[in-house]
Amino acid sequence: MDWTKAKNILIAALLVTNIVLLGAYVLRETRRADADNDATLRRILTEYNVFLETEMPRQPAPMAVLYVQPETEDGARVEKALEEQKPISNASREAMLDAANDILESCGFITENTKSPAQFETDGEKTLIRYRNIFDDIPIEESYIICTIEGGRVAALNRKWYTPLELHDKKGEIIGPTEALMQLLPEKPEEETIIIRGMELVYRVDPDRPGGESPVGDTALPAWKITDSKGSVVYIAAYAQ
Repeated sequence: MDWTKAKNILIAALLVTNIVLLGAYVLRETRRADADNDATLRRILTEYNVFLETEMPRQPAPMAVLYVQPETEDGARVEKALEEQKPISNASREAMLDAANDILESCGFITENTKSPAQFETDGEKTLIRYRNIFDDIPIEESYIICTIEGGRVAALNRKWYTPLELHDKKGEIIGPTEALMQLLPEKPEEETIIIRGMELVYRVDPDRPGGESPVGDTALPAWKITDSKGSVVYIAAYAQ
């Protein structure tokens, strides 16, 4: 037996084992530190009367910006589709959704990014069916289609839409959800209580940014969308500084 070769193999095996054990230890300690930091941030939020009534999202992976194309509305096409529609057979959600989908199909508004089933909202005698714009399982804000059902028909269609083009080739780190919530505190009145009912990661074209909502093309950046119990929405830029 070549004892020198065997010894070298044994040393190499021990080195690999030590590296694996060290990596596991570092990963465990990192996760423990992250958990401690998250617990501390949650405690601070509670002290400032910020409470969560929703599941905390997971820490996202790095993300690239999304290039989008704003869509212009074809009013004549929408008006024609509304005029030629068939009456809704009954007041069930299924019948109303079928009618709304038929309108969208005739206008060419159903794409792979049109989220269905849609969200239903009641506004007096009106029913609003809201469709979301989804790219790679992430919503594009503030992009939507709203069909208003009234009097047994689709009475109106409102649309603000961004067509996804492509992702940038570079990705950036995303802040965690708890860190995003912490950014609510500087603007919050001390005694005000905020109850968070919804929190999700989205792409967003900021209309206040120079060049935002350009008719030629634009950039949607990752953002945390935070919705409170009053229905108020706040967007927090998600890229880590």
